[in-house]
Amino acid sequence: MAAPVTAAMLTAERRSREVEVLAHEVVDVLVVGGGVTGAGVALDAASRGLSVALIDKSDLAAGTSRWSSKLAHGGLRYIVAGQVGVAWESAVERNRLVRTIAPHLIRPMRFVVPDLDGYPRGNKALARAGFGIADVLRVAARTPSQLPRTRGSPPRKHARWCPPCSVA
Repeated sequence: MAAPVTAAMLTAERRSREVEVLAHEVVDVLVVGGGVTGAGVALDAASRGLSVALIDKSDLAAGTSRWSSKLAHGGLRYIVAGQVGVAWESAVERNRLVRTIAPHLIRPMRFVVPDLDGYPRGNKALARAGFGIADVLRVAARTPSQLPRTRGSPPRKHARWCPPCSVA
């Protein structure tokens, strides 16, 4: 039996429905491209009270780290794709950045991954396993503890990290 879909879940049906609605709407800001820059522009505009629509030819952040991200990340995308060797290279390179190449540019950032009601239990377990593998690679690459291990947090803390937004 399929899990119920919540309003915050991104699905093909929701995308189709919202693109149709957008064709008849007027917004203050239309952002084309849902990569790291587009998502940041949309977040900034929304946090200033503007109405915002973000559209992308693919999925939200589909090519973000590959093309435009300035993140020294743990390679979760590669882990999910089963490319643990590439994730290992990412962890080793991140260690070089932190220790030698650009320690002045590297600082920890929180990644908030929502744990929404209705998401299948298996997805949550897979996400925890992926983050666990990323943590093991980080430790094995000897990355300093300034980049802490992944950890969960209660939803009430997320409101402090992310500005409020409405979900259609």
